Amino acid sequence: MVKLEKLFESSKIGALELPNRIVMVAVSTRYDFEESNRLANFYAARARGGVGLIITGALQTLYPGRKIGAGRINIYNDEDIPKLSKWVKAIHDNGGKAAAQLATYGYWSKKGPKGTAENVGPSTVTLPRENIHPLFSLAEYLPPDRALTLEEISMIQDAIGDAASRAREAGFDAIELQCIGGNILHRFTNPFLNIREDQYGGSLENRVRMISESLANIKKKVGIDFPIICRIAGSDPVPWGLELDHWQEIASLLEKAGAHALNVYPKWFESREPLPQICVPRNAFVHLAEGIKQVVNIPVIANVRINDPLDAEQILASGKADIIGMGRPLIADPDLPNKAKEGRLEDIRLCTACCRCYDDVASDRYMSCAVNALAGREDQYTFTRVKKAKKIFIIGGGPAGMEAARVAALRGHHVTIFEAKDKLGGQLHYANLLPFKDEWNSTLHYLTAQLSKLHVEVRINETCTAKALEEGRPDVLIVATGATALMPDLPGIDGDNVATAIDIITGRKQAGQNVVVIGGGATGCETAELIAQKGKQVTVLEMLGRMGADYGPMNRWVVIDRLIAAGIRLETGVKAEAITEKGVSVIRAGLYPEFFEADTVVLALGMVPADAVARNLESKVPIVFKIGDAAKPAGFTEAIESGFKIGFQI
Repeated sequence: MVKLEKLFESSKIGALELPNRIVMVAVSTRYDFEESNRLANFYAARARGGVGLIITGALQTLYPGRKIGAGRINIYNDEDIPKLSKWVKAIHDNGGKAAAQLATYGYWSKKGPKGTAENVGPSTVTLPRENIHPLFSLAEYLPPDRALTLEEISMIQDAIGDAASRAREAGFDAIELQCIGGNILHRFTNPFLNIREDQYGGSLENRVRMISESLANIKKKVGIDFPIICRIAGSDPVPWGLELDHWQEIASLLEKAGAHALNVYPKWFESREPLPQICVPRNAFVHLAEGIKQVVNIPVIANVRINDPLDAEQILASGKADIIGMGRPLIADPDLPNKAKEGRLEDIRLCTACCRCYDDVASDRYMSCAVNALAGREDQYTFTRVKKAKKIFIIGGGPAGMEAARVAALRGHHVTIFEAKDKLGGQLHYANLLPFKDEWNSTLHYLTAQLSKLHVEVRINETCTAKALEEGRPDVLIVATGATALMPDLPGIDGDNVATAIDIITGRKQAGQNVVVIGGGATGCETAELIAQKGKQVTVLEMLGRMGADYGPMNRWVVIDRLIAAGIRLETGVKAEAITEKGVSVIRAGLYPEFFEADTVVLALGMVPADAVARNLESKVPIVFKIGDAAKPAGFTEAIESGFKIGFQI
């Protein structure tokens, strides 16, 4: 059994004692937009899972907070204290500690609901459009911040202190002051955005004064010993940003000002550099925490892309950080701490950094998790064993079929999977072969390990037949046969120079030097990148006016940036009309014919259900369900969710 000694040593943040060195950093869920106990139950599950401290947030200290709010419950007035108290109680009742993250976004009405909110900051400065996030660089109008007056600075500092007082009244054990993301406090530290000539501008000490005095105000209102964490960048991933050496100086000043811990998170909303995405290597930003730790004597929290307890142990053992911050890994598996402590690493459902959770919140949906369908539904499903076990046959061992088998077996059913190929995994194997997608291996390993532990019978290289059903006599048949490539009625589609995306991904066919990919969805984009990595010339043709339209907002711009950097030609608004030995004929905008030369034409036009098995066998079994792509081709999240729900339904 693996023993993680450093990770499960006790730790302290100021006077607050923690049972281990794992902190759940603040995540936005939107669960508080409904009148329910959903968010309290979400936090309760993570507290039961053994995390040392849960940081809730971001709680807005300034009215109205942000133009696009990530939460409805805030901390700028007393009305939300009862709701916050329920969150804290849920955490405390389940053995956890709670901290409130105080956010200070720069959209503010100093007269509260009676006034008009406006963009404010240290100075009136217009951001450059180059090399920043598309949300900002492509915006038609970006109003510059209005410079705050000295009186308004004092008002904001008072608001921060008042928010801290509310946090203490709600029962929180600590607070975290958010000084990242390009919010007001963060902007004051930056000489490009802060060109003030008073005591809040100029020298580094003056630029940090806004935070230092806010800390003093907090201490005045909640006591000097109340634990305070400052969340700082460590490095600013924007053209005008500060590097680590400057943040080391800032960290020293914040320690002197009374911060009890520093949480290092290199976030700036305007940044065009990937941060939480799957293409970012694991532990990519630990060096920033290490650099901050070199200059302070208070605990330093490392986070972002740390999803494996083995890595966390090594980071702590090597002295690069004092505490590990995990957000999404604890969405994916709330029991990660307990499982790691018990040495059950194979039972941990690792976060894949797919960013589904971010995409949901950015798209005004309740947060979900691609690998954990239970996230946010903790009160809807309880793993109790059924009174009468049923015999279940599952055709197809992809992610939907494996998840259905896992959940059904947990509930006590007798489950058999028929997999026609030589291994379980289905589409997961294809995903793992694409650029920057190897994190999905962890999901495959997890599901495989769980099926083995639950004694699910797996019949590899075996097709479920009518005879097998007659002999086995299952009570329920679940069809999880996945999907096959859509092959439209296109002249030349059967040519020797034509391949599907799966043909190229698996290596069944090799691409020539000049390649055209028809279909600019996620599969087409990532297949194009795979081909380009082999030194080929690649053009992607998309009928819609938007390349990568099926990506979520967190991933699309990252992938498109990579494709452009790789020299891949991206063409939208073009419809393929015919394939010849020399390339592809298209119609642009429904009017103009064009021709794209190609040695190889790759089809990435979507998928259709492979449900013939269901049609042939559904009369043989009393109850038949179709799940995953066999029901409706969609994404990995939908496949896992459909398997999860059917596993509970039976």
